[in-house]
Amino acid sequence: MKTEYIRLLERWLKGAAPYLYTSSDRPDLACYGTGDNGWGVQTNQKAFAAYAVLASAKQLNTDAAGMSRERILDTALRLLRFSLQSHVEGGYRCADGTRWGHTWISALGLERMMHGVEAISDHLNEEDQALLRKMLISESDWIVDHYDIVGGLYNKDGRNKPESNLWNGALLHRTAMMYPDCPRADLYQEKGSGLLINAVSVPSDAESKKIVDGRPVSERFVGANFFESMALNHHGYLNIGYMVICLSNAAMLHFAYKVRGIAAPASLYHHVKELWQLVKGCTFPDGRLIRIGGDTRARYTYCQEYLVPVWLMARDLYGDDACDGMEQGWLDTIKREMDVNGDGTFLSKRGGALAETSPLYYTRLESDRAAVLSMGAAWGELADSKATSLELPTINARETIEPVIAWRDEYHGAYLHRSQNRIASWVWESAEKPQGLCLPPDASHMAEWRENLAGRISGLGKVSGQRLEAHAGRSFEGGFLTWGSTTVYTEGLMAEGKDREDIARNQLVCVALPDDTGMVVLQHARALDRRVFVQAVKGLQLLIPNDVYNDNHRRYYYDGGVHPLHGYGATKDAVAMESSWLNVDDRLGVIPVYGSERLYVDRPGQRQIGLKHSLRFEEREGTLYADEICGPLRQGLCSLEPNETILDTGYVLQAGKPHSYTARYAAERSARVLSGLGSSRGLIRGMELLGADGLRYAVLANFGGETAKVSLPLEEVAWDPAEERYWNPDVLGRVELPLGAGEGKLLRLK
Repeated sequence: MKTEYIRLLERWLKGAAPYLYTSSDRPDLACYGTGDNGWGVQTNQKAFAAYAVLASAKQLNTDAAGMSRERILDTALRLLRFSLQSHVEGGYRCADGTRWGHTWISALGLERMMHGVEAISDHLNEEDQALLRKMLISESDWIVDHYDIVGGLYNKDGRNKPESNLWNGALLHRTAMMYPDCPRADLYQEKGSGLLINAVSVPSDAESKKIVDGRPVSERFVGANFFESMALNHHGYLNIGYMVICLSNAAMLHFAYKVRGIAAPASLYHHVKELWQLVKGCTFPDGRLIRIGGDTRARYTYCQEYLVPVWLMARDLYGDDACDGMEQGWLDTIKREMDVNGDGTFLSKRGGALAETSPLYYTRLESDRAAVLSMGAAWGELADSKATSLELPTINARETIEPVIAWRDEYHGAYLHRSQNRIASWVWESAEKPQGLCLPPDASHMAEWRENLAGRISGLGKVSGQRLEAHAGRSFEGGFLTWGSTTVYTEGLMAEGKDREDIARNQLVCVALPDDTGMVVLQHARALDRRVFVQAVKGLQLLIPNDVYNDNHRRYYYDGGVHPLHGYGATKDAVAMESSWLNVDDRLGVIPVYGSERLYVDRPGQRQIGLKHSLRFEEREGTLYADEICGPLRQGLCSLEPNETILDTGYVLQAGKPHSYTARYAAERSARVLSGLGSSRGLIRGMELLGADGLRYAVLANFGGETAKVSLPLEEVAWDPAEERYWNPDVLGRVELPLGAGEGKLLRLK
């Protein structure tokens, strides 16, 4: 597979060329990107690694690269020298006139470029070597003297530092390994181990007597950055992406030791196995992350990229052969996008608007991909070697790590269930909350997260979103049940003295049925106790990407046949599907059981999925186009009366089913409304439906403000999987169920 990494990097040289810059007063220095301090420096460092690995690759095809090996090497050296000379220990400056270094994040760029240094180490002159040593020791001294070891579960407290603890601890160990004669090498190792122990740290570490790097874990423990479930609240939401970043930095140091034939410190592998197990469960077979907690950044970039070194490490440590398919799938995805771009770049078509508005951000994303491809080229064969003489302190035997199949985290209200035909998830404390997912496991190109399945109510401000009120739920064998509520708000209003307002209350119940196929979503949203204005209302809001990764084409089956829809580049409009059902590409069925007479495919007219909406900055266009399946759909300014019902819907989704199944299911009314269930001011909702397993289920919701008694007609005993109990009908053939305010319930009827 190493050759494939090289081939992709060869193509990238053409795309990278317009962003290469030579300092007018120092022609011996070059930079990729803006050359500014911060992310500009790190962008250059990652590009350097790509050029360096390519220059040293035996498989290099100079014709394909369009550059001689000597020229590629010369570019790599000039990029490296820019990084060395613009550091606080150097004699030059960044493009913005400052010098970089001595911050909490300076070590990150260094860690991501060091395999490039190793690739061309024989070509570094004495000045390069001396300044490299001086820089690494200087950064290590700063970490020892000024970077505090902290840990905390909650982002809001400002102590959740898993990734920075890891990369700073890694740099300390790296410096001590490279320069064992430096005066503070022992101190680097000790603080480095402390940082690594407190990177992927969990609450139980406080009592752990396990000896790691010569001391019990509890002695070095400062604080937990991960929940015991391995959930991570980085940036304030369930952040699967930053789990990957932590693992990727562990991989970088792992291979730095392995290439030298020595064992890494045991602290490097602290909880790596458990975290990989969760991340593996949150990855599609083709390598795309299943970001059940969502994303605040450009899709198919950054955190996604850094799975490459993680796969290599998992294969090396555990012999995890499942990584092969993920790795190949991701390389195929990169190639597909490069083919579409046609200019050697990784992202120019999807990221064209970003490149024009922020060359800094755009080149940062391009260099991420280049850097990880160079890691694959540098370490691929090393990871493929099945035998190793190294003693891996935390690994007893080579093994395939089984991914999580069912997972839950209480704090985030996170639920995940994977089975043969369906991936189902729901997360309340998500990036753009809340959001769900119901897809076939091999349909990564159909996945998008932004408030997916949670409806959409847009106010008059520049930004509208949902603020979490409460949530609860339970997992059970084969699925999960969760319920909760949010406040819908809008901000950035064009009004003096009024920038923000709350506009509605949204309640949701989501059930992943234990039938390997179905999901039920019940929703009730109403205006607050005053008159409010909205500009759009979308029930369900199932986002279906329709862009590069599915050849910009979807087929929507419905009662009238099939409606093929082109994706990006299509005119903005809303296609009304006069049908009681819809099926996407013969892979995903959608049935409105109540609350919407028809479904719509709302087409945004541009790529609307990108950075999280905020008042801080606005994107001209996002980086992914998605159709929005919704119903009901209201567009245009609308005035709502106090407490007016905005959405009152019930949907069934069917993962992995062809359109014939969905059509028959709808025609036979296999899902129907349950009525006459109780009072609670008319806010009890119920649905009876047939599962793909041939069993019948009832889903109930109390959208009222107080506990209610739900009276359900029942011919025979019903099983409650969430509470693990049976409900027996009385002599009149009914059962009375207590249902708390906002609560949902699932019963298996037959």
